[in-house]
Amino acid sequence: MGILAQEMKRLAQQAGGSHKTVHDRIKLAQRFCERLVLAQNVQIRRVEQLKARHIEGYVRERLAQGITKRSLQNEMAAVRCILKQAGRDRLAQSERLNNRSLGLSGASRNGTRLAITPEHYRDVLETARVKDPGMAAALELSRLMGLRSQEAVQSAQSLRTWKQALERSDTRVTVVFGTKGGRPRETIILDAAAVRKALDNALVVAEDRHGRLIDKPDLKSAMKYWHSQAARLGLTGAYSPHSLRYAWAQDAIRHYLAQGFCEKEALAMTAMDLGHGDGRGRYVAQVYGRRDDAD
Repeated sequence: MGILAQEMKRLAQQAGGSHKTVHDRIKLAQRFCERLVLAQNVQIRRVEQLKARHIEGYVRERLAQGITKRSLQNEMAAVRCILKQAGRDRLAQSERLNNRSLGLSGASRNGTRLAITPEHYRDVLETARVKDPGMAAALELSRLMGLRSQEAVQSAQSLRTWKQALERSDTRVTVVFGTKGGRPRETIILDAAAVRKALDNALVVAEDRHGRLIDKPDLKSAMKYWHSQAARLGLTGAYSPHSLRYAWAQDAIRHYLAQGFCEKEALAMTAMDLGHGDGRGRYVAQVYGRRDDAD
């Protein structure tokens, strides 16, 4: 790794954020440095030597590769973050490096995935139950509770806690393991009877697998198995495993609307249930609220 790449990696780490945010920022820094040398033949050793034209060249190359504007907006946010961490605020805020000047404005924030249909979900679940009951149990919890993939894989650690909460007639449970940024979140239980049945089933499976639903020795191998099996079950493209969470989000929005909340309130409350925070209601509407045109 070159001197520039080492410095950018250090700055990317120092800028903070969740584990995933820092990890993605480091990957971007490494790619940025590689492209400076390979594509632009730029031979600099320090961040203080970076010029606006270097960053403009990087963006042009990435656009030519077919990288979406939305992805490049995220990459530029990471670049600006690193520049600010290095004390290069003036360059980070340069007019030449805003999204409009770089040709990145106007990108849609609409989600690229759709909520899974009841028919598709039923087919996937039936096949999963035959192939791997633990995978099926995790998929079912994801759909019924709006869990992310990693939350579903690690849900075995919370099964008894959630069951106890339902036995107390609690309407909300806390998701602790596998959450984004390691931040616990509370989520509403939309169908207590269905969730209770799914938890009982998951507990039976976990007891036969040393307390795990996905029978792998560590999280990395469990996640790899989850994604590969999900693809084989037909959860790919617009209907990736996240489509289960999308379907739950739409159920939650309808639930809050039926309770008499206005649309803005329903979106804000669903955003909090999903772990995004109440200020991301519009984001939830754009990303999770999409439906197949055929619906």
